[in-house]
Amino acid sequence: MRQQCPGQDGRRWSPDDVSEKECPGCGYPIEFFKFDLMRPCPDCGRRTVNPRFNLECAEWCERAANCIGEGSTLYKEVQTLRSRVEEKIQDLFASRQAVLEHIDNVTDLADQIGREEQFSPLSVILSGLLHELGDDSLDLEKLNLKAMDEDEIESIGSGADIAEILLQQLDIPDHYRQEVMRNISALTAGEERKASSFQILKDAHRLASLRENSPEKLGELDLSTLNTEGAIRIASVIRDEVQTRG
Repeated sequence: MRQQCPGQDGRRWSPDDVSEKECPGCGYPIEFFKFDLMRPCPDCGRRTVNPRFNLECAEWCERAANCIGEGSTLYKEVQTLRSRVEEKIQDLFASRQAVLEHIDNVTDLADQIGREEQFSPLSVILSGLLHELGDDSLDLEKLNLKAMDEDEIESIGSGADIAEILLQQLDIPDHYRQEVMRNISALTAGEERKASSFQILKDAHRLASLRENSPEKLGELDLSTLNTEGAIRIASVIRDEVQTRG
């Protein structure tokens, strides 16, 4: 019999594990349990993000796959948010197909590595989608800013401003928004972070860049230079494929 996550056992919860938020569409109060990322409004049906969602336990819990695996409700809900951001990214980089393909590669690899690591997918996937906007030297004139609202355009001075706006539109908890912003800033600045979500993003970006620019070097990749076990497992498969083709 499949075991339930201990943290989802309501007998162990405190009052802080249940919260309410007014539906942004109609104002009806929506009740959230701590593991709910999104819930539909009982009145109008609008799907709303839980402002207190937190699944950090997935990083260490041996049963995390039950909560974050591909068939889980959480994973499907994160993919819904991913689709919303992808639409904006595709509009922003509409004239730069190579960049769009790179973003897609990084995000897919970050997703795969995150699942191997049994890490909550929210910050990992959003970091992959938005990482190109973390570059302070990003030329805004090469972006299709018409994809943004007019009042938003006035406040945009950098790619990071756009990333911040897109995350605010998702209405995700501040903890995840700040984590994503720190990740994309550190990646493009060549800085280091100990956070697991950053290590996953860094490995995904490295593997994607090698696959796009120097696929022959994947066959020679020293797996011990990667930061996460999940990336090592995935890179091993990719490396074997490259060596076989070679």
